[in-house]
Amino acid sequence: MENEPDAAVGARARQYIDPDSKEPLFQQVRRFLEQSLLEGRFRAHRPLPSSRHLAAVLGVSRNTVSAAYQELTALGLVESRPRSGLYPVPQEKPAVASAPTSVFREPRPATRAGQIDWAARLPEPRDGDLTHAATHPDWTRYPFPFLPGQPELGMFPARAWLRALNDALAGPHIAASLRDSVDGDDEALVNAICREILPPRGMSVTPAEVLITNGAQQALSLLADLLTGPGTTVGVENPGYADAWHIFQGAGATLAPLEVDGAGARVTKAAARGLDLVYVTPSHHHPTATTMTYARRAALLRAVQEEDALVIEDDFDSEVRYRGRPTPSLKSLDRTGRVIYVGTFSKFVAPGLRLGFIVADATLIKALRARRRYLTKHPSGHLQRAMGLFIETGEYHRALRQHRRHLARKWEAVVEGLETHLPFELGPVPAGGLSVWVTGPEDFDGTRTATLARRRGVIVDAGERFYLDAPERHHLRVGFNAIPLPAISRGTELLGEAVREQLASGR
Repeated sequence: MENEPDAAVGARARQYIDPDSKEPLFQQVRRFLEQSLLEGRFRAHRPLPSSRHLAAVLGVSRNTVSAAYQELTALGLVESRPRSGLYPVPQEKPAVASAPTSVFREPRPATRAGQIDWAARLPEPRDGDLTHAATHPDWTRYPFPFLPGQPELGMFPARAWLRALNDALAGPHIAASLRDSVDGDDEALVNAICREILPPRGMSVTPAEVLITNGAQQALSLLADLLTGPGTTVGVENPGYADAWHIFQGAGATLAPLEVDGAGARVTKAAARGLDLVYVTPSHHHPTATTMTYARRAALLRAVQEEDALVIEDDFDSEVRYRGRPTPSLKSLDRTGRVIYVGTFSKFVAPGLRLGFIVADATLIKALRARRRYLTKHPSGHLQRAMGLFIETGEYHRALRQHRRHLARKWEAVVEGLETHLPFELGPVPAGGLSVWVTGPEDFDGTRTATLARRRGVIVDAGERFYLDAPERHHLRVGFNAIPLPAISRGTELLGEAVREQLASGR
């Protein structure tokens, strides 16, 4: 820089220094000087330009340059020599390897002045061709949120949960809440799951067969990471759960759609041929809420055993049934150890708590535990111990019974409202789950209806989002977990108006 004309220095600096930027000016100057040092524009035996001279060249205050020099000194790029000035610190040159130690990488294009183009460095997503499930981040602004995956805020058992959180930080529980468990899980929660949660679902397991996860999503991600990859094929329900599709295809697996009807997914011997893994939601199919019949479950188990495939059973809301007894889990029927059970507390307690679990053969759980350790270690010890206490004290089942009764009333109100206000027959409605799947005539466009409904303050999910291929637009999913009971009548009336407007317009 010492032989570089001041005008050239100023021109280079303008690539780094923007007076209108929100970034502090001294940091912009520091970055410019740092790049100049890296490019060798300063000689090691010559002092850097004085702060007064450089400030005049760059058009900034002397204090700004002084602050930049102080940061460079703190970073070890510049050293102060008494009565002499500031000098560049000689940098060690990287050793030249005699042979390449890694795969050669072509230089990536830079945006400006050496800035990295991160978009060029990131790999192309493997799941870029898949649809995304609607998330509705602004759902609390709407008076009629017919959504299954969000909570009705007033129904959360806040007092009981706060007691559990407080107890988890007191007495004998505080160590379990605050310690680094490395790859371990909270014993109280695991034991509560084995004693209280799984037996009603037909399962009797040991703690070695249980792994706690940050919700069902992490459970699926761990399983996909360990059991799938390029060259593997996963059978998935169609329509089905789009987030699971992204997880499996993102791991490199190929997706194979499985037909779903009123009896659940059809996994015949022919459909299972060539599959390495089958992902199903048998208790309440996502998104139709259909329960897989016993005959279909038996056929699925026979087919995967013959194909030597594995099964992931995502049991996200089995406890939410309004008539009759909950159906035993698919895993409870498995005698070969090939069914992997994924459970979650999100649908009842709250999605934001992110607590779920995997039940599988102890050998697989051990491998998953090792994999989880180097990804996220373990879920929050405080939340785990609080949930364990929440279950052990009976508060969990007490709140669940109350929540189920409240959901039953909402389910009845939604069904009644849809039967009253839809201009076509609703059809059979499963007696469980957190939503109602609406199928209209061929000229019914659920996607257009969802848009028209939103203008009326009503949020519903367009059915086409749930299809892996050949999306069908004459469906809607009407959830009722988030919406308050008193709002359902008016909400279904407004939804009926949106349906009629769509059918009348023909588009």
